[in-house]
Amino acid sequence: MNVAEVQTYNGWSNHETWLANLWLTNDEVSYQLLQEALAKDTYRDYEKAEWLEMMLRYELDDEIDEPCLWQDLLQSAFGRIDWSEIIAVNQE
Repeated sequence: MNVAEVQTYNGWSNHETWLANLWLTNDEVSYQLLQEALAKDTYRDYEKAEWLEMMLRYELDDEIDEPCLWQDLLQSAFGRIDWSEIIAVNQE
């Protein structure tokens, strides 16, 4: 397969987005954060997505505060998440 080809996963843009949404909708603390993002009525959808990503990046940085292989791998996967897709799907 050509690296430039787009891969989807279970109807989502990629595996990372699907997995992030799975956790955000099935873990109570994460779900509350998602609902907080969705409730920001004065925000546009992309701003809600940016806010959610920022809040979760802070959590990631708190969990692994020293540079290491795991932090790099998690940050790489984290960067592939389509936060706007998560916001759009959960607003329906």
